[in-house]
Amino acid sequence: MRSNIIMSAIDQKRIAKNTLLLYLRIGVVMLVGLYTSRVVLDALGEVDFGIYNAVGSAVMMFSFLSSTMSTSCQRFYSYEMGRGNFEELRRTFSLCILVFAAIMIVVAVLAEGSGIWLLYNKMHLEGRFDAAWWVLHCSVASFMFTIMRTPYMGMVIAKEKMKVFAYLSVIEVLGNLAVAFLIARHGGDRLILYSILMIAVNASVTMFYLVYCRMFYPECRFSFYWDRNRFLEIFSFAGWNMIGSISGICKSHGINILLNIFFSPVVNAARGLAYKVFSTLQAFADNFYFAVRPQIIKSYSAGDRQGMLKLVCQSSKFSYFLLFVVALPVFMETPFLLGIWLKEVPEYTVLFTRLAIINILVDSLANPLGAAMQAYGKIRNYNLAVGGFIIAILPISYLFLKLGFPPETVFYVSIVVCTLAIVMRLLFVRKCVGLSLKMYLKSVIGPVLVVTVTAFVLPVLLEGSIDNIVVRFFIVAAVSVLATALSIYCLGLTVTERRNAIRVVREKLHFVSNNY
Repeated sequence: MRSNIIMSAIDQKRIAKNTLLLYLRIGVVMLVGLYTSRVVLDALGEVDFGIYNAVGSAVMMFSFLSSTMSTSCQRFYSYEMGRGNFEELRRTFSLCILVFAAIMIVVAVLAEGSGIWLLYNKMHLEGRFDAAWWVLHCSVASFMFTIMRTPYMGMVIAKEKMKVFAYLSVIEVLGNLAVAFLIARHGGDRLILYSILMIAVNASVTMFYLVYCRMFYPECRFSFYWDRNRFLEIFSFAGWNMIGSISGICKSHGINILLNIFFSPVVNAARGLAYKVFSTLQAFADNFYFAVRPQIIKSYSAGDRQGMLKLVCQSSKFSYFLLFVVALPVFMETPFLLGIWLKEVPEYTVLFTRLAIINILVDSLANPLGAAMQAYGKIRNYNLAVGGFIIAILPISYLFLKLGFPPETVFYVSIVVCTLAIVMRLLFVRKCVGLSLKMYLKSVIGPVLVVTVTAFVLPVLLEGSIDNIVVRFFIVAAVSVLATALSIYCLGLTVTERRNAIRVVREKLHFVSNNY
């Protein structure tokens, strides 16, 4: 019993340390990434920027193959680590390499074929067909490197070496920034050059992952291995998990293509910028999830189901709170922030960004529930139901746009469907792993709703009472963060969680005072 308590404390410290590293990473990634988007938009212009987002989405729609296998690899890596079976871990890695090699071939064929058909038949390219052709082929090549790195990146995350993951993420965004500066000084076709240079960035990061894993993880040295039963187990898990990945692709890249079909590339530019904010905020939510997901799976594989359920509830609540601290001031001051970020703000960008923020707040509750089902392993019915439900975002959005509704309708559809999908996830987790709905409503949904409503009141009142936009921004942003922090501490945390928070702060202050 005592050993379980000690291990639980060690796991909690590991999660806290990894979360801190990932948040330091996202701070750098966010600032550099947002500035890079501004430079790229200014260098390419709204039309070329919109074309890059639209055509790139035609390739990224096939990222479900990579993301599906990435999730599957991490699940089996973490499961074997929880059992302490490192020989089987080595075999699983080698098998995953073979699977990913097959995925690269499939993606190349499907992405090229569907992308060419879209270029010729459906997309609005404003006379930039030749450049769009380059974007398509370069996007496919870049994606090949992304697939190649996935088994290695999955091992780094499963090993909980978040420092490495953080460093390589920073290197990647700095590479993207360097590319942005290069194209801004280029006198020829900037869109073509941008597409080519993005291949170089992806290839470099992939090689970093490959070299690091081969140097420090003996199980990452590929040797041909074939186990039909093991392959079918991984492939079956990935196959059913693929439905969930397809749903995410339809919600993101599918909608982007849909907007290009019904509207101009300028709308794609607005959606691309809003999605950049969405992706940045999603990284805040994913950081905590990346740190806690291996522990959820390892707890289940070790037989500690109650510990896993407690971790699912806590991580759902904390991931929302950590995201909401950042999301509220961004939501309140979206026009001001976009005005600073961009020289010219495309039409619809403010509205798209605010709706995207609401969407990511809803989605932040879903990840830990998905991790619980992945730990359980039998995910066929779960992904058929939840994934199929979310895929409906695409045809429903198409129907509304066909009827003449404005472009923001796709965001409203996504928010409603994703909210209903949370309910569906809860029902499956209750049935499969025994999560009490009453427990989840009391420990997660209740605190989340109370904190959200309470924290909104004061910033909303202040926003309408201050005329000077600069003064208003600093006051509203500061009040938003303070109101959120106080609401979380007083209304969102249990007594035990508050005591632990105070203890952690005191320990950090004591450490700082003793070392400085």
